Amino acid sequence: MRILYIDVDSLRPDHTQPYGYERKITPNLQKFAEKAVVFENYYCTDSPCLPSRAALSSGQCGLSNGIIGHFGSGAQMRFHRGNVHFPQRPLLGGHLNRNGVYPASISCFAERHLAYWFCGNFRENIKPTLSGGNDEDAADVNAAAFEWLGRNAQKDNWFLHLNYWEPHTDYIVKREWAQRAAQSGPPPAWPDEDAITRHQEIYGPHSATDLHAGYGRKSNYPDTMPDAIRNRADYEHLINGYDGEICYWDFYFGQLLDELERLGILEETAIIVSADHGESFGENGSYAEHGLANEPTHHIPLIVKWPGLTDDLTAEERRCDALLLNIDLGPTLCELLEFPIPLDWQGRSFARALYGEKVAGRSHLIWSHGAHTFQRAVRTRDHLYIRTLHPGCFRTEPEQLFHVSRDPYLTNDILAQNPAIADAMKAQLFDWWHRLAGAPDAFPDPMQTALDEGPTLYNHPARYVQFLRERGRDDLAQHLTKNSRLR
Repeated sequence: MRILYIDVDSLRPDHTQPYGYERKITPNLQKFAEKAVVFENYYCTDSPCLPSRAALSSGQCGLSNGIIGHFGSGAQMRFHRGNVHFPQRPLLGGHLNRNGVYPASISCFAERHLAYWFCGNFRENIKPTLSGGNDEDAADVNAAAFEWLGRNAQKDNWFLHLNYWEPHTDYIVKREWAQRAAQSGPPPAWPDEDAITRHQEIYGPHSATDLHAGYGRKSNYPDTMPDAIRNRADYEHLINGYDGEICYWDFYFGQLLDELERLGILEETAIIVSADHGESFGENGSYAEHGLANEPTHHIPLIVKWPGLTDDLTAEERRCDALLLNIDLGPTLCELLEFPIPLDWQGRSFARALYGEKVAGRSHLIWSHGAHTFQRAVRTRDHLYIRTLHPGCFRTEPEQLFHVSRDPYLTNDILAQNPAIADAMKAQLFDWWHRLAGAPDAFPDPMQTALDEGPTLYNHPARYVQFLRERGRDDLAQHLTKNSRLR
């Protein structure tokens, strides 16, 4: 079986046509989805980039594999403890390789995050040319992919990972693509003017007021992004840049499908389109960022076309609404390929969905974020409970509860009115933690050790407090000082 895994950085599913977006910015993805299964409730266990791909690769969430963030002790993959190593927990690509599938990757991810263990997934690691000193361009990824496919298209049993940087912030796409997105349909109706006005009191990097500020930086952003979000015009300026990046990626995705057709292997290649994480656009007051354990950051697309299985499914069979995690993909591939599932992988196969069958999914999901903030969250079908261990520099509360199915933009914290629901979800979080980290021989929780170092890679709470005070925002500085336990 030939398998092509398309890994699109920061792709928010509800900004694509298969997930109901009004703007027609992903025509190639839409056409592709017509012979695929669209998974509506697929989430990453850990965010952002490094911990999400670590979970997918290791088959374990960050609490177990050791990677919950982007720096320090929270960014170290656990392959051994003392003189004991863990062959029962192979990387996904290595497991495929041992079972006769040749894995290769075209990506700058390992170097970008100094995560060279990621290369252990693959027999070939190809880094596309960086474009103009920025991160790689979709055109460069495609060029490298076409060259690889030219050598390997007619071979069988390979797995090719293609990592596209678009639409990761900053939105450096040329203005013409942002204009194309703007002309493709109306922008999302939310956040409206009232919401944007309320967001002026949210502090932090990538908040409405400090969209680019961090603790002092206010330059070097592209003209497809505004300097702040003060009103709907600024928001539309921002969303046009993001959507323009998606539109740009979709154009090159279409070229990739055309190349597979030219090579004569399109119909017999399994194609998986997904992402590492999503992006917030006003939810919890965050804009153009993936810095929270919240719905828009953890919700990711998954669209799977599998030859011989998905081609003739009905429209109803092409939609799966089960609650799933990205660590479930590895066991699913193993079942489809009739490979054994490693004992220490924590995922559950959803392969039957590709046969058009209903799958039960999970009753609840646990998420972690350990880069911009330190948070853990529980997501049930209707509710989202977020627990903040450290806010970084972002305005949030120690505990929050949202009714996501009624309040998809997370505008109304219902914690005070629903203590019983919050208590039940806290119990689910504790049970998960105790099961994976509470045993005498378990590794310590990497988030707890990372807390000792503090969230200082992307922001520095003490400096940001000073930044707020210098701009006359003393009340916000006081709030951050209290929540981050600064002295």
